[in-house]
Amino acid sequence: MTVDGLPAGDQVRIWARTYDRQGQLWESSGEFVTDGVGQVDVSTAASTGGTYTGVDPHGLFWSMRLPDQKQAPYPLMDADDVVVLLGVDRAGATVARTTLRRVVREPSGRVLPVAEAGLVGDLYLPPGAGVWPGVLLLGGAEGGRPDPAYAALLASEGYVVFGLAYFGVPGLPDTLNRIPLEYGLTAARWLAERPEVAGDRVGLVGTAKGAEYALVLASTEPSRFAAVVAHVPSDLVWPGNGTTGTQMSSWTRAGADVPFLRASPARGASSADPSHPVRSADAYERAVAAASRWRLAVARIPVEQITAPVLFTSGDADGVWPSTTQAQRALESITKAGNPYGSALLDFPGAGHLVGGVPDLPTTRTAIPNGPVTIDAGGDPATTAAAVRDTFSATVELLRKAMPRGRG
Repeated sequence: MTVDGLPAGDQVRIWARTYDRQGQLWESSGEFVTDGVGQVDVSTAASTGGTYTGVDPHGLFWSMRLPDQKQAPYPLMDADDVVVLLGVDRAGATVARTTLRRVVREPSGRVLPVAEAGLVGDLYLPPGAGVWPGVLLLGGAEGGRPDPAYAALLASEGYVVFGLAYFGVPGLPDTLNRIPLEYGLTAARWLAERPEVAGDRVGLVGTAKGAEYALVLASTEPSRFAAVVAHVPSDLVWPGNGTTGTQMSSWTRAGADVPFLRASPARGASSADPSHPVRSADAYERAVAAASRWRLAVARIPVEQITAPVLFTSGDADGVWPSTTQAQRALESITKAGNPYGSALLDFPGAGHLVGGVPDLPTTRTAIPNGPVTIDAGGDPATTAAAVRDTFSATVELLRKAMPRGRG
């Protein structure tokens, strides 16, 4: 983005504004000095103030925030068609403006709601007729259908993406408790059998609790999956998030609970004020430190049984749970088994919980509601934004290597 036609050495403010699905206004800005010919190129010029500083061509996008430092979970979700108003202010007056439309969905792609075989979700198809590799996409503890923008963006890369809901929508459990593994495995088989899908193995992409679910699924039926991407994962099974106060397993196998490690309460959760997020990662660390070797062994996900490359991504400032430590332990288990499929970990120092998904959405969000508690997602916004860009590129690269695309 370049601004020109201004006096040399002039101070200007470049800003961006857009609205989320709730009608809330998000804004960002940078302060610049025009160069010797009266231009500002945001890809090379440093912002000296506003919502971000330094040279960052993505800064106006990831640094968007609500007025008065309000926090919002998952802003711009469903952001498959976002209109951003861009403007230039000089001496307190707006002297130029334009609009940018961010579209992550292929215009000729299709989305088919799925409500069959006991499954609930959406099938995202690339444009044209033909067959493509299939990818099963799992969201996290927020429940409902996975982020449509992320599903659409992956589909635009040439994949049939099945965004699977596993709780929190009509026809499925209300809470993340005792979700059958058979449900996710049925979804993978159903996807592989679709006429639009090539091959009998599919990719698997999950985030947070969805990454935990993904690793349990791929460990249970390894032959079903060609590649696994686990954003901010866990190497252990943790309890679900029901409202009864009684901890129970998130998953079942053949009707029996999958063994899990009991979680410690987050400090400050008992008297939590939703306007003051709490850090829950420490509670998971305390639970691991207090557990016996036997308890840890029973709750551990046997990731070394996965017969496909696994890409783990994590942020070491994750406030929700210690994703870096959990991902490292998972990779260590695979490495001890020889790591024959080339699994790897992308860890981002200083990044928070939200390192997976659509690049260049606001990372200034730091709060995630979880019942009566608001959880601090953690991480530096600029670092987290850079991590999201890297994880998306790495995700697509892994899928392409593991499941080469045919012709659409």
